[in-house]
Amino acid sequence: MLSFVNLKVISMKDLAGLILSEIKAAERAGLTITDLVERLDISPKKITSAITALMSEGMIMQKQEVENERYIAKDALAEESESIGLTDMNGCPCFHCLKITKCGVRQPDSPIFCRGLEEWVGTDIQ
Repeated sequence: MLSFVNLKVISMKDLAGLILSEIKAAERAGLTITDLVERLDISPKKITSAITALMSEGMIMQKQEVENERYIAKDALAEESESIGLTDMNGCPCFHCLKITKCGVRQPDSPIFCRGLEEWVGTDIQ
């Protein structure tokens, strides 16, 4: 007699939706990949792929901690920053740029070579 293993079959889109829901529910605390594996009972490899997709779409971001990497929804950060009254620093293009999650020192996009930032700083000087 053959024994069957109960496998969950779920599309990447559905998995990303589940992960996003869990991360939003965790709010500012965020979740680790281990947390998501325990909650969703899905392999870490699939969760990592979905997290990579969500990060590239700008839906979530990584929060580095001493021991673990936690993932948080961008909504949670936006709500906190709005509540303390942060502005866009008089039109700084960085806060509206789609590449901000990948911008920085030793990153694919750098403020050193950013045309929009250069133009914005130049208008302040003149």
